[in-house]
Amino acid sequence: MGTRKSNHEGSIYKDKQGHWRALVSLPAVDGKYKRKYIYGKTRKEVSEKMNEVLSQLRTNSYIEPCKTTLYSYLCIWLETYCKNEVRMTTYINYKTYVHKHIKDTIGDYHLCDINNILIQQFYNDKAKNGKLNGSGGLSPKTMKNIHDMLHRALDKAVQLEMIPKNPSDFAVLPKRTKPEIRYFNIEEQKQLQEAIKGERLEMAVLLCLYTGIRQGELLGLPWKNVHIDLTGTSYIKITQALNRIRNPDANAPKRTLLQINPPKTKHSVRTIPLLPKIAEMLKDYKSEQAYIHLKNDLSDTDLVFTAPSGKAYDPRDFQRDFHNLLKRRGIRDIGVHGLRHSFATRSLQNRMSIKTLSAILGHNSCAFTMDVYCHIDSEITATEISCLNDMLD
Repeated sequence: MGTRKSNHEGSIYKDKQGHWRALVSLPAVDGKYKRKYIYGKTRKEVSEKMNEVLSQLRTNSYIEPCKTTLYSYLCIWLETYCKNEVRMTTYINYKTYVHKHIKDTIGDYHLCDINNILIQQFYNDKAKNGKLNGSGGLSPKTMKNIHDMLHRALDKAVQLEMIPKNPSDFAVLPKRTKPEIRYFNIEEQKQLQEAIKGERLEMAVLLCLYTGIRQGELLGLPWKNVHIDLTGTSYIKITQALNRIRNPDANAPKRTLLQINPPKTKHSVRTIPLLPKIAEMLKDYKSEQAYIHLKNDLSDTDLVFTAPSGKAYDPRDFQRDFHNLLKRRGIRDIGVHGLRHSFATRSLQNRMSIKTLSAILGHNSCAFTMDVYCHIDSEITATEISCLNDMLD
């Protein structure tokens, strides 16, 4: 049997069964020391493992291998660190990723055994066969969301000294295909504005076309955030959004519910000026809405746009009603979000600066706005360079 050594040193010996093992003393929280045994098939293997541990102890970089599984850790992380830091919709999506995608795949691995190759294989498999209904792979956007969640959780594990480094740092995600930006051209927009006159959705559609707000922001807009001054500046303030989300209570009879939440990001909280004509129409619309609600004894939600019942306008119902309106009027269907793209397109065509447009749309950066609407930038560049034709005459 080898000679026992002092703390932060180790000893190698054979146990009673003839197996090689090493003994290292580790500092404990109470200031004392605890024993750590290291096993291997040969003396050389045990020696190498022991020396690695001793080296980490001397540089204060040693982390005791964690016996917690990835799934167990993620469940704790969701409730302890994540729940109060992200939007409810994000939290619910994260729960789905953990319980439906990670639990039965890499969830049983110990946290300390998770490495980059394992995560990359997990991503590759999900990209090919990740859909829960078995119909194919997850979209690049969903893959990025899963990666963002996993990376965030593992970063916290590093901070908690449960693992030495984040194994998802160098994972490669599928390339995202840039989605087609659908918007109305000028003639289509004129056609739409003529077709919606007198329609119940007229004011909602016009507000989207001339402010670029998102659907959730539109349906969650309260009258208290609408400032109308027909002799001065009128504006709306975006501070909340109405969305249909998964019910966080898995035992509830309804799988989804309507909920008003803060906007997507801090940049989404913003003030948007109103054109005088839009402000005037909003003033008239408010009076008409108040009359209808009073006449029909409807509940007052203080929301600018409500369902015929006076209650909050379910986004799914709004999308359906908008689709039916376009179909009835013979207008190309570009979806509700296409109204936002139409606003951005008209704004750029009329020389609004990228910085101003980005602020109005509530984007995180001007670079993101330029990337989304680069097709318009190309059109403007082509138009402007055409003026050089005069110099060739």
